[in-house]
Amino acid sequence: MLSRKEIVSILLLLTAMICILNAALFCNIMPIATSYEQLAQQTINAGTAYICILYALSTWVYHSNYSEPRRQIRYVLIAMLILLIAANLAGLVTVVKTLFMSDLSEAMDMRDLFSSFGYLCRTVAAVLFVITLLLLIIILIIVTITACNHSWSISSRQDSKEDLP
Repeated sequence: MLSRKEIVSILLLLTAMICILNAALFCNIMPIATSYEQLAQQTINAGTAYICILYALSTWVYHSNYSEPRRQIRYVLIAMLILLIAANLAGLVTVVKTLFMSDLSEAMDMRDLFSSFGYLCRTVAAVLFVITLLLLIIILIIVTITACNHSWSISSRQDSKEDLP
């Protein structure tokens, strides 16, 4: 049976693979010089993949027998997950904005700007952003519950020791 830490690591690796796929294929349909939104989407995906791989591999590479460093790493991971969720939400908004809500939408059909393949790629990129966000939120919930349970159990043990003569 997998531990909670290994489940989080596997979910982080899955998220990293989705982000690499999204950055390499679906957010790469126009030259970068013509679309800075695409550059932002690729940067967000690459950054998310890098951070997810870093924390996922730390499960098997780094181990501490002390509870204090493990708790601190959980808090840093929670902060990084919140940052990644915000960045991926911004990337999703950028994809949706370039597809459906541009200032040009009143003057012309947005489908004319992209080929059918480009439009499909943008739609898949938006779906992959949503999947990434869902995975990051699930990981955040698991890590937060773990951190709260461990900090509560540590504080209850310290309180019980202080009551002893």
